[in-house]
Amino acid sequence: MADFDCLVVGGGLAGAAFALELARGGARVGLLERTRAPTLKVCGDFLSTEAQALLGYLGLDVEGMGAARVSTLRLVTGERAAHAELPFAAAGLSRLALDEALIAKAAAAGATVLRGEAVTGLEPDGHGVRIRIGSRVLTAERAALASGKHKLRGWPRRRGTMTAYKISLSLSEAATRALAGVVQLVGYRGGYIGACHIEDGNATLCWLMDRGAMRAIGPDWKAQLAHLAKQSSAVGDLIAGARFLSPAPAAVSDIPYGYTRRAAIAPNVYALGDQLCVIPSFTGDGTSLALASGVTAARAILEGVPAGQFQSEFLARTRSQLLWANAVDATFKSAPARRLSVAAMAALPSLARLVANLTRARGVAELTG
Repeated sequence: MADFDCLVVGGGLAGAAFALELARGGARVGLLERTRAPTLKVCGDFLSTEAQALLGYLGLDVEGMGAARVSTLRLVTGERAAHAELPFAAAGLSRLALDEALIAKAAAAGATVLRGEAVTGLEPDGHGVRIRIGSRVLTAERAALASGKHKLRGWPRRRGTMTAYKISLSLSEAATRALAGVVQLVGYRGGYIGACHIEDGNATLCWLMDRGAMRAIGPDWKAQLAHLAKQSSAVGDLIAGARFLSPAPAAVSDIPYGYTRRAAIAPNVYALGDQLCVIPSFTGDGTSLALASGVTAARAILEGVPAGQFQSEFLARTRSQLLWANAVDATFKSAPARRLSVAAMAALPSLARLVANLTRARGVAELTG
């Protein structure tokens, strides 16, 4: 007999949602998380209304957890800025708080949580799946790969061109007032930097660098922020007088924005979250995709749906969202297009609301109803 009905590699949003939904369905599920304690992860802390609905379905009250309200998009390039009201009520909540709360929910539902476990191998066969953790081997009838932006040896994705950073900070009083209720996106040559408030009056700061920007500016994160502050006062004013809440940002490289996994790993291995598809970060819906993939895959297993069918159906449902997000991403990489986008949004804020709606996850009401 296998050790578990199902094992999931990764305890982020996708993996924890998957484990929780399976445990609710009565399955023997194990969750393997490489970190022993809450750890900063490279992912935006912006929660769309779809993400909040999915988290509510999973038993989390983000408002009760202290999430900050976000109602306005500020789009900036250089010294040009435009504002538009978002077409939904958004929120800001750190992954430090969110991941731990969701893992705790999975454990309370009956999932076995194994922390500090670095998976070194995943080996499907005709009878089940063997997962190697150092010298140990755990077995399951099925498995899920939910290692986020990190690759598991033996199951690579294509390499991307972007390096991402994330750090939390305590802002000055002036910057706190300026960011109140706002998600700010500043585009520049080689990437973008985003910020919004999270719980406890703090803020989160995420930025991207392509290979050209990395070569030109270098890998030192403080030098990168100093460079970006010179490019736009929106960045400079935000970080002036700020206190960073960790010694260094979390970072991950080779992110393949726009990636979708074409073939299933195996009939009994389900790819989740960023291991299934990677939406450009600034669209703000990676959280919804991660959560939705976890819940949908768990239901597929409970209903006897093989991984290939789950994967093709999930990607078909998200195709339009990903296409629009990739198109916006391509536009944002051009300096003239960035300037045009800011000008268009300033003249017609409804355009921003339209794009925001087009890049949202579909079918969330069906999952949470």
